[in-house]
Amino acid sequence: MNKIKNTVYLVILSLIVFSACKKESTIPEFTSITFDNLSETGFICYAVINDDGGTEITSKGFVWDTVTSPDLNSNIGFTENGTGTEEFSHDFTDLLPGTKYYVKSYATNEIGTSYGDELEITTNEPVWNGTSCTDAETITDIEGNVYRTVAIGDQCWLVENLKTSKLNDGTDLTNITTNSEWNSTSLAAYSWYGNDDSNKEEYGAFYNYYAVETDKLCPEGWHVATDDDWKELEGFVDSEYGVGNAEWENESWRGSDIGTKLKDRYVWPYGGSGTDDFGFEFKPNGYRDAVTGEFDRMGEWGTVWCHKNADEAQYFRRELSGNESKSARYNSNPRTGYAVRCIKD
Repeated sequence: MNKIKNTVYLVILSLIVFSACKKESTIPEFTSITFDNLSETGFICYAVINDDGGTEITSKGFVWDTVTSPDLNSNIGFTENGTGTEEFSHDFTDLLPGTKYYVKSYATNEIGTSYGDELEITTNEPVWNGTSCTDAETITDIEGNVYRTVAIGDQCWLVENLKTSKLNDGTDLTNITTNSEWNSTSLAAYSWYGNDDSNKEEYGAFYNYYAVETDKLCPEGWHVATDDDWKELEGFVDSEYGVGNAEWENESWRGSDIGTKLKDRYVWPYGGSGTDDFGFEFKPNGYRDAVTGEFDRMGEWGTVWCHKNADEAQYFRRELSGNESKSARYNSNPRTGYAVRCIKD
């Protein structure tokens, strides 16, 4: 009987000791998160889990954002890299060049989710594909906005859309914010997309045709590219239809790959980015509607005015789209707001 009692006491004592020594489960712990293979549009991240917290890790991965402190509830992206404590990695692609990203690793067990240290990673600045004009690498407008130049064939263009709020003689253009005034004015006017001047640097301004026809929008020695100027550019760049081809006299969508070759490589969404073979950096700036005054299609369409040729009665625009390899030539209402590209006289 005493032996049985002693055995029972020993079992109970062992259970007490085991229970006292058993580690309480916690959330997982990370040893490190690192990255390499940094490029214009991506990098690779690696994460090592130090401790599973005493219970199985059921999910793990990375979260990221362009603002600090991303987590699974607030981010622009996350990965799912399986279960367990094995080291894991992710190849980040299709990111924007010259952009700061904040990345964390995460791991989840039955207790909760933990995050590794936050990495701050800035992608490389883009490499420009163009060749500057020989007589002027940059041009400055009357307000001090600086533009790069690009030589394409026999033409010299500004790389960026025009940003000025003044004519080149110092006269102020009218900044119209209300829809009702925009769709009724005959004044030379401009606006920023969404009336938000943070869009100025990336996309430039919208101008109505009354501003274009002043012939004073561009810096001295430059002019708003005409319909004929655009036809020459299209013929030089397109792989199938050369300069002077009757294709460029058509309206609607024309050419073969002109749109792909002129579109910026990074900012068009939905897989619509181009190859930007010549450094023209045509961006999806959208437009401002002539009838409603509403802003629309930023990120989907890129639109610019064409100055009328001497023999033209119509007001043409050029348009590129995220899902088109061609370029469009359409007649437009002069109250519409489009961007402007300047070309050297």
